[in-house]
Amino acid sequence: MNAFAKEISERSGQDLSRCYQCGKCSAGCPSVEWFDWPNHGVIRKIQLGAKDELLKSHAIWMCVGCETCGTRCPNDIYISQLMDALRNMALEEGVKPAEPAV
Repeated sequence: MNAFAKEISERSGQDLSRCYQCGKCSAGCPSVEWFDWPNHGVIRKIQLGAKDELLKSHAIWMCVGCETCGTRCPNDIYISQLMDALRNMALEEGVKPAEPAV
């Protein structure tokens, strides 16, 4: 696991290694249409260490925190917790929210 994925796992309390990309989290998400990638794609980006790309994305600011992702996930991964960790990291590093495309 790369350093970025390890930090996000620790901050969020979520075990990213348990995600096998089934897509159930994305299928139930009411906000996914406004994300840059589907929910399971965000996990994959974290696993690949795409820190800058994620911190500058719209996706981390569009999650409403309803936790439907976690209730649908067969491995109990709550992407809303990952999004909270990513938002906090972005704010700590001075990365401003991406402007919405109008």
